[in-house]
Amino acid sequence: MIVVVEGESTHGGQDRGTGPGDTSATGSGWITTDVAAKALGVSPRTIRRFIDRGDLEGKLEEEGITKAWMVSIDSLHALRDRRKAEGHDRRESATVSAVVDKAEDTLADVLRDLAGRLEARIAEATELRTRLEITERAESSLRQERERLLADIERERSERENDRQRAEEELARLRAELEAERSKGFWQRLFGG
Repeated sequence: MIVVVEGESTHGGQDRGTGPGDTSATGSGWITTDVAAKALGVSPRTIRRFIDRGDLEGKLEEEGITKAWMVSIDSLHALRDRRKAEGHDRRESATVSAVVDKAEDTLADVLRDLAGRLEARIAEATELRTRLEITERAESSLRQERERLLADIERERSERENDRQRAEEELARLRAELEAERSKGFWQRLFGG
């Protein structure tokens, strides 16, 4: 079934925003990209590429939230004649167009997959970075605590060493006193002296 919508002709490309009520004094009408694709033996995506390049005249029909490209029948005939003159085979073009569309769909799927994997990796990297920062802070805190404890231990060791030296000195003094007392005679010790 061919759907023809009379519209205002555009020259060399796209017309966005013309409505279905537009009429043309010289144009023979508008058809959908599916119908144009069948007429040329290519895919609808290839028809949209022809519109983008300016090989076909097209307009974007917007009805509510749905949008559809319409192709000028005159420009379609002109393009078909040019393609015949250039020797394009419709069946061969349809196969090539289908392969190109399949490759583009595959590429789009791959890109979508890669984007998803990239987002997952970014989230993972962010989580790991956060963990690393927390670990670094904890390590820094532990290092400071260790240094403080080592300083306390060293201070206590130094104090113990000083106490030991004082105790040894006191012991030596007391021994010397004891020896001095022992070396005195009995009467000298008894009466002082």
